[in-house]
Amino acid sequence: MTIDTQNSVPSLAVGYASPGWPLSDYPSGIVAYIQNVISGFDDKTKAIVFSRLNAEFKPKNNIVDLANFNITKNLPERLFEKIFYRIKLSQVQSVIYQRDCLHQAKKLSLAVQASPIPLDILEMEESFGFAQAFVKISKVPVVTRLHGPNFIVGSYNNSQEDVNFKLRVLYEGKAIIKSHGITSPSMDVLQKVRDYYNIDLPYAKVIPNPIMPVNKANQWQLKPNIKPTILYVGRFESVKGGDLMLDAFRLIALQNKHAELLFVGPDRGVNLNGESLGFNPYLERFIPEDTIKKRIQFLGHCDSQTIAKLRMNSLITVFPSRYENFPVSLLEALAAGCPTVATAVGGIKEIIVNEYNGLLAEPSAESIADKVLALIDNPEKMQLLSKNAIKDCTERFSPKVIAAQTIDYYRSVLVRC
Repeated sequence: MTIDTQNSVPSLAVGYASPGWPLSDYPSGIVAYIQNVISGFDDKTKAIVFSRLNAEFKPKNNIVDLANFNITKNLPERLFEKIFYRIKLSQVQSVIYQRDCLHQAKKLSLAVQASPIPLDILEMEESFGFAQAFVKISKVPVVTRLHGPNFIVGSYNNSQEDVNFKLRVLYEGKAIIKSHGITSPSMDVLQKVRDYYNIDLPYAKVIPNPIMPVNKANQWQLKPNIKPTILYVGRFESVKGGDLMLDAFRLIALQNKHAELLFVGPDRGVNLNGESLGFNPYLERFIPEDTIKKRIQFLGHCDSQTIAKLRMNSLITVFPSRYENFPVSLLEALAAGCPTVATAVGGIKEIIVNEYNGLLAEPSAESIADKVLALIDNPEKMQLLSKNAIKDCTERFSPKVIAAQTIDYYRSVLVRC
């Protein structure tokens, strides 16, 4: 930290390791979180992003391209991996995993050393456990952000017995333990980490994900004679509840002959008793009514501007996830004032105040359908939820509010270091 001589407040230089950049090319909750929190920083806090960039993106002074820092593996390492890569021995795969973590950490360490300004602290996600290797080779204090530990998310994909799943869970735990600080968007995921790894994490802090405000012209408004269009934004997979959305919509459509579903997101498939089903095969198997199928549009991946327009023109937005940490996509919908039905799981329960800024449902098709049908018939409720959602996002989740909490936490970590 450097000292501002005018008011003796230390300035901060903060680094962020991001899985991609910019957000327009890498639409993920992690990238959105980094972009949003940086936007709320004051003049005394400088942020540097370390990421692999799109080839067409012209980096700015505060962006460092990780592609410029390659670590060449020596001949014994290359031979070892070539010979043993496909061997399913956990001991061998563990060695390979450790080496991969170390290579990623070395690359990031070189990038940090080349930072345009010296860093005071670095924040990175817990994914894959790279932080535990970085801490060993760098003097820069590390804060690990709990975006979605694999012991939670991976379990919904039936991968618990997979060696790579076990190794990732192991090293994510090591990264969490070795880090100088821990932040979590939700108390739910923080407590799950404490329980699963049997660690106290006394200095961990819950800091919600921030969300940018939505200007009034792009906020949801109840339009006369609007179709009962239901919007889903998320991957077609088990964790996000893409299958629950289709099951729930069938129940909705059987009772409301005008309801339509817009399904936005990539098709990752759901695992049913060991069988992987994509969107269309699932539709064919579980929605026999052709008239209902015709009221479902699968739009696949859409950019943020398209999604914003879909939110404005849809009656209700649904989040049927089986688990969520603190979904940015939900915050985006609420910031736009979209009447929302979401499952009462994970960090969603810390975002949605039932009957105030949204409606909570159980993670079942029947419960989701009941909530949506009740809301469709209650325009006054939709307008009240919309108004409250916008107000709540401004008060609790604006970038300036979250950035202030984040900076205070970084300073507390540096005092302990």
